[in-house]
Amino acid sequence: MANIGHGCKLDQKLISAFVERWRPEMCTFHLPFGECTITLEDVQLQFGLSVNGSVLTGSAQSTN
Repeated sequence: MANIGHGCKLDQKLISAFVERWRPEMCTFHLPFGECTITLEDVQLQFGLSVNGSVLTGSAQSTN
């Protein structure tokens, strides 16, 4: 996953605009036309990832 965006040109002003509009308490972006949420399906479509097989769920323990 770390290499997915390797070589892509990032628009720093666009990223800053999205960061300013992110509301972590709601996990949404607040935009002039309403709220927007990014889903895992959105990520899959943007990066062209193949999603096949069963869903893997579980819990994780923090070491902190």
